[in-house]
Amino acid sequence: MIGIKAFHLFFIALSILLTGWYSYFEITTPTNPGNISIILSTASFLSMLALSVYGYNFFNKLKKIK
Repeated sequence: MIGIKAFHLFFIALSILLTGWYSYFEITTPTNPGNISIILSTASFLSMLALSVYGYNFFNKLKKIK
């Protein structure tokens, strides 16, 4: 059985991949041509960066707990 810490790290990694893919998708094939796709892509990219920082901090916190 997977532990809660491992599941949390897996879910963060999956979220990073999903937001990165969506950001790329909006740039390459815009759903609404124009500014809306750029805004959605930028928001998704910023979310990906924030999740990456959060995942890094959470991983370091886990190393200290163990």
